[in-house]
Amino acid sequence: MELKVVGKSGQISVGKSMAGMGFIMEALPGGDILLKHAVVVPTNERWLHEPEMKEKLARADAWMRSNPPQETDLEELEAKLEATV
Repeated sequence: MELKVVGKSGQISVGKSMAGMGFIMEALPGGDILLKHAVVVPTNERWLHEPEMKEKLARADAWMRSNPPQETDLEELEAKLEATV
């Protein structure tokens, strides 16, 4: 346990190891303060964390790993496209 003192600016340093981290600050009855480590997900990105989408992304990732990129033979592709027209 470590004693921290609020400076004249109203701030407390929690240490460089926590720089850039987000926290939820909760003022408790009796004057105590509770800091909870938090990760903020922007509203327009919440859909990425829904269970159904996480499952789809996991399947896409698995497909990508088992189907590595390959160079395309453009002449062969053109021939295939012309054959379907």
